[in-house]
Amino acid sequence: MRTYDGLRSVLRENRRAYLLLNVVVYGVLIAMMIVTPHVPGMREVGQGRREAFLNAPVLSIVTDAYASGDVMTTTLLTFLANLLFAALLTTTLPSLVIPFFGVAATVWRVVEIGMWTAPATIDEGIAVLAVAPVFVIEIQAYVLAALGSVVLWRSTFEHRRRGLPSALAGYRAGIGDNLRLYPAIVVLLLGIALIEAVTYNLLY
Repeated sequence: MRTYDGLRSVLRENRRAYLLLNVVVYGVLIAMMIVTPHVPGMREVGQGRREAFLNAPVLSIVTDAYASGDVMTTTLLTFLANLLFAALLTTTLPSLVIPFFGVAATVWRVVEIGMWTAPATIDEGIAVLAVAPVFVIEIQAYVLAALGSVVLWRSTFEHRRRGLPSALAGYRAGIGDNLRLYPAIVVLLLGIALIEAVTYNLLY
């Protein structure tokens, strides 16, 4: 209950930023999926970048796990890859040093995802719609990580608004707010990893 109250408190205090992030992130994703098939060569670039991403040394371990059919191992590796790479290493940790970096990183991530998943045919469009709920939930985890970047630096730069004595105190409070967001990020990514592993195992 305390964890839930902490999350709710952060979202309530940063409601406008949270809503704006959702509009921007999901809007960019949809825009890229619409635009990509109509720009010559963009879909091919997206597919090439997707293949290069999936064949990266670390992520190839996750790909191999899917091929093995081991649901638990696939779930765990997918969860760890998304949590460590997409949330921690490329969003939250750089944001501790570079103000609002997580927002730019998350927007760029959905640009890439939009290029990767842009449907070129009606059948592909139907397939994308079928997995849309999975995309929505997974990206929500990244939105929360990006929100942490905003909360951290708003707390730092606007520490007086929070009644804090210094920017350093604001920074520390912002880190605390990030920690309150992370249980939700973990739950979302773990749930999505399980759904993806089970679905892939059933279909293939």
